[in-house]
Amino acid sequence: MHAKPFVNSASWIWSAEGSHGAPAPENATPSHYQVRYFRRGFTVVDPAAVTLSVAVSGDSRYLFYCNGECVGRGPAKGDVDHHFYETFDLTPLLRKGPNVLAAIVLDMSRVAHRPALLGAPCSIMTYTGGFVLEGALVGREGAVVEDLKTDAKWRVAVDRAHRVQNDNTLFEGYHGYFEHRISRLEPEGWRLPGFDDSAWAEAHVLFKAELLENRRDPTSPYGLIPRMIPQLEEGEPERFPDAYMKGGGEISDAWRRLLQGNEPVVLAAGSVVDIVLDAGVLTTAFPRLQVSGGAGSTVRLTYAEALRLPWDTPGAKLLGRRQPLANLASHFADETRGWTFDRRGEVMGWSDVWEPRGRDETFEPLHWRAFRYVGLRIEVGDTPLTLRGVSQRFTAYPYRVAARFTCSDPSLEQIWEAGLRTMRLCSHETFEDCPHYEQMQYAGDTMITSKLALLTTGDARLSRQALYHFDWSRLPEGLTQSRYPSRLVQVIPAWSIHWITTIKDYFACTGDLATVRDLLPGVRAVLDWFRRHADAEGLPSKLPFWNVTDWCPWWPRGVVPGADTGATVIFSAQFIQALDEAGWLIGHSGGGAEAAALAAEAERLRPIAHRRFWSEEEGLYFDRPGGPEVSQYGNAWAVLAGLPSAREREILVRRFPDDPKLAPGSFFWWHAGFTALLRAGRYDEMPRHLGPWRESLSFGLSTFVEENSYWRSLCHAWSAHPVLEFQQRILGVTPSEPGFAAIRIEPNLCGLEHAEGSVCTPHGPVEVAWRREGRTLSLKIAKPDGIPALVRVPSGAERRFSGARFEEQFNLP
Repeated sequence: MHAKPFVNSASWIWSAEGSHGAPAPENATPSHYQVRYFRRGFTVVDPAAVTLSVAVSGDSRYLFYCNGECVGRGPAKGDVDHHFYETFDLTPLLRKGPNVLAAIVLDMSRVAHRPALLGAPCSIMTYTGGFVLEGALVGREGAVVEDLKTDAKWRVAVDRAHRVQNDNTLFEGYHGYFEHRISRLEPEGWRLPGFDDSAWAEAHVLFKAELLENRRDPTSPYGLIPRMIPQLEEGEPERFPDAYMKGGGEISDAWRRLLQGNEPVVLAAGSVVDIVLDAGVLTTAFPRLQVSGGAGSTVRLTYAEALRLPWDTPGAKLLGRRQPLANLASHFADETRGWTFDRRGEVMGWSDVWEPRGRDETFEPLHWRAFRYVGLRIEVGDTPLTLRGVSQRFTAYPYRVAARFTCSDPSLEQIWEAGLRTMRLCSHETFEDCPHYEQMQYAGDTMITSKLALLTTGDARLSRQALYHFDWSRLPEGLTQSRYPSRLVQVIPAWSIHWITTIKDYFACTGDLATVRDLLPGVRAVLDWFRRHADAEGLPSKLPFWNVTDWCPWWPRGVVPGADTGATVIFSAQFIQALDEAGWLIGHSGGGAEAAALAAEAERLRPIAHRRFWSEEEGLYFDRPGGPEVSQYGNAWAVLAGLPSAREREILVRRFPDDPKLAPGSFFWWHAGFTALLRAGRYDEMPRHLGPWRESLSFGLSTFVEENSYWRSLCHAWSAHPVLEFQQRILGVTPSEPGFAAIRIEPNLCGLEHAEGSVCTPHGPVEVAWRREGRTLSLKIAKPDGIPALVRVPSGAERRFSGARFEEQFNLP
């Protein structure tokens, strides 16, 4: 066998209609997706004498089993030209005698994505239904005992049990249809070796599988590449900590004992039960029901981040405040109701439907769900249904948070914990903007969560994959798509700038120059696009596509005034910063002359942008030349790009960021705003501006929301960025050379009495602890030995050291 898989060996397989035919109704799944079962039996004489490793992929989604045990799910999200395969070592699962490999594959290629009606998931890019596996049973001496690659020896059956639906779709959804499973139609035991598949058809061979690097004149649409990330974490079943009757009433003692795992509940024939399961915090998990009996019953599980309640409900505490949603909502702008944790509220949202077969069985949806609340409605059939277990299994990207942070302000510690939870729930096979509504990887959100993950976990794999995803998304014009993988093309020019920043942060944190060099052609293409859309003075102007920058309630759909007619300070400043960041990356890649040219271009544009947007009368930067609009975000970006001199910065901060005339931003803009305060010498006031995050926590949220109206997403990646402030500014740890080859430690006291924590680096953690007592600052640092470090304290005093530990007391000004 070849050293690499999929070299003139395994073929993609499907059922008889192949990739270009439509199955007859009697040979089709009776729903929108086509679903197939695959099996391949084989015999093992001595499990200790053989090994089995397989490479597997599918289109569109698969669950793969060996001898009844779920080995993995896939493929990881990519696109058709970059289609991932997974590798599994099955040796520990082999048994003496009959063995079987099995998979269930969902083909979503025949269904379009439509957010208002769901359809197929937007983030799953697909071509045709198919399954492919390469692997062989290998003996001790390396000889092939039995080749198990996908071919006509595999068996296939059409599934009729798994249907999909979009019941109760109110908000737009990008994650695709939910399930309706009829268990009696699923072949019982099909995953196990003893199942009789003699009546199943031989698999239909589609085309040879090919690696991306080997494609010449391909018959296969897929360029296969190895998975870049590990399998997702899937936890053990955990109880729901609380539950209540629909409407807020208490559940019975019997139900409470069931939830505590002590004894089952028997539901009488013909009865109807409506309860609400409360996970206590937002989570991403597989809900899990274990039942016996109950043939003819119907179970519906409805998922919600919070509950809906009219704003005028007496005594109710709702999230946020009632306000117009015209500039924010694109669908279902219900201004009469808000979100609440008041039990009188309604569980509204998408749902899975399950019809149990009437025996002992367990239900989990094929895909994880995001929820705090699960509305559980059971309509019992003609025979009693015994509910033996109600639980959930957490799933997410397998980050292990190693960083820590504590300080004298408990609210900052709470923000730290909620920020980390937001990051984790927005990280699965890709980074995600939000887990409940979209599950889409956006470049703006990824800029936040990628860096946050690097500094709190040290795991760079999901970050690296994201950088390539956006590179693969580039349009012929040069820009990246704003979200990817994605069936629907969406372009936000500023998000291509954020991709460049994400590359810069990745390189600064990892030192991975090989990946940077792969991505530089895309960086150059993005810069060139902005140059081609510049005015006579070189500033980006009248940009096409969606020019959203942040959810400002004063701006239509987040678009800054003037973006469609000329230059704006935000896009001009972002382009200038992109030139600087690209120059830094290229300089480290050996392109000294090109880097110098980019720096010179940025330096030429700074005074032009300052002249075009600065208002001496306002003491602020206009959003567009001549104004009259001014904004928090626009002035923050002007400072970030270095437009004002020291004089103008001093004038600007007299009104920035609090002046009510400044168009307000959401949580996202503060990522730039906090850096602007640092560069303006006002960073010590940072905690005062954490009010929106403290408000979220005061409402009882465990994650941070998308924007200040609390209209939709209650867990949004871009709002987790205060965690970065605590690590980079309060602890003060940043890389001064790529990959933390040299470290800068410059704490900002921010009115705190003490702070302590750590930052992950490729060399090990950097730990910082400082305490202020009167006018004395005690500072302790532990870091990897031999890495040079510069320490700078608020008095301006500097120290350099390269050992593992540093401790000193400093006088404060």
